[in-house]
Amino acid sequence: MKKLTLILILSILSFAAPLPKDSVVKIFTTVSSSNYKEPWENPTIFNYIGSGVIIKDNQILTAAHVVNNGKFIEVQKENDSKKYEASIKYISNQVDLAILEIKDKNFFIDTTPLELTEDVKVKDSVTALGYPLGGNNLSTTNGIISRIEYSSYVWNPFASYLAIQIDAAINQGNSGGAVVDKDNKIVGIAMMKLTNTDNISYIVPSIVINTFLSDIKDGKVDGFSSTRTTVSSIENDSMKEYLGLKDNLGVLVVKVDVDDIELKENDVIISINDKKIFDDGKIDSKYGKVSFSFEMDNKQIGDIVKLEIIRNKNKINVDYKVKYSKPLIAYEYGKEPKYIVFAGLIFSPITSNYLMKLGAKASSIDDVLYRHEKTNEITQKVVWLQTIFSHKVNRGYFSNAYIVSKVNGIDIKDFNHFVNLLDNTKDEYITIDFIESAKVILKTKEARESFTEIKDTYGLKSDRRVEWKIY
Repeated sequence: MKKLTLILILSILSFAAPLPKDSVVKIFTTVSSSNYKEPWENPTIFNYIGSGVIIKDNQILTAAHVVNNGKFIEVQKENDSKKYEASIKYISNQVDLAILEIKDKNFFIDTTPLELTEDVKVKDSVTALGYPLGGNNLSTTNGIISRIEYSSYVWNPFASYLAIQIDAAINQGNSGGAVVDKDNKIVGIAMMKLTNTDNISYIVPSIVINTFLSDIKDGKVDGFSSTRTTVSSIENDSMKEYLGLKDNLGVLVVKVDVDDIELKENDVIISINDKKIFDDGKIDSKYGKVSFSFEMDNKQIGDIVKLEIIRNKNKINVDYKVKYSKPLIAYEYGKEPKYIVFAGLIFSPITSNYLMKLGAKASSIDDVLYRHEKTNEITQKVVWLQTIFSHKVNRGYFSNAYIVSKVNGIDIKDFNHFVNLLDNTKDEYITIDFIESAKVILKTKEARESFTEIKDTYGLKSDRRVEWKIY
């Protein structure tokens, strides 16, 4: 089966034209990886090697997956034995991009920042630059742009963004390295390859990089457009007739994010920024036909896009505010998982990280959570992990990764709210209700005091990892 994989460690070819050898760097990262299935355990330490490229303002651009959760990062220039300590200044795990900062500005002596270009098209010649297999010398491979289309990024498979497919050979170690045109301008950053195939690789295009660079001008990462609103293509003739459509335009809104107050279910969006949306959800762009999301993905959070909508068979114009809407079940990057052990039962925010450990997907329980949609009050769900530290206080209880709904009749807003209720209730009993209709009832005093024995029996260091918040 063909799979997309991260490329953390280029077939070596000579390159006749002058190479920007002083612009591409080698990155060494030590990372810690936490176990979301057993969040109380110490993280595992790994060492990775990747590549990066120097751009304007003494910044090093690389792939987020090369440095994410890096506890110690060093950067090295070609044929230079010295390694320079670096830190993550900005990171966007959404689109697999990061900016590194080096305190010792002597690093940038005799280096040349590369420029970016969005002027690319299919069949353009490109060259991938990087440091494969731990080699000290810059390696290159030549190829062409095969496709420009929307694709999920392997580092963030939960969304799709514009990607460029190239046939230049890319292997482990080249992640984060520059892919340049004939003028040595950056057309993209290497991010992933298709395994079990010959030379099918993908890069983050410069238009996405430029949107990221515009985002961080204010000193923070707001992110790319993200919404839980879902749309469906309208290719069926009966559906078109039912909706009163007379041409091959429009997508149907089938579910609306609570934050998308501009939209309603059964709206038909027929254009965005005066660009017609075809019934397969695509628009015309300078890169050919791409998803209509392209018009939002290249905007900043808070920008307005113009939508033309058919609502109840009437045509209206809507100003839609581009926003980042965090899902109820998020995937966490570079974090240590939060948890609490209470009466030997382990609770944690429900994340895609945990579900993936179980072999499940967030989408598989979306139907269960649909009636418990995110609101301004409820922004996170809590899961009772399957592991239990057996003790007389929890005898007879077991979990199938049940999702908490209430504690002593109070709806749970988020994980910290859940912990706050466990810690501060004055009731004699604690009752925990779950969406799946399960229930746990514990004596409050016994449950709190049980951790002393459980800690010694199971060798635990703490009963929790939380971020405090006042309610």
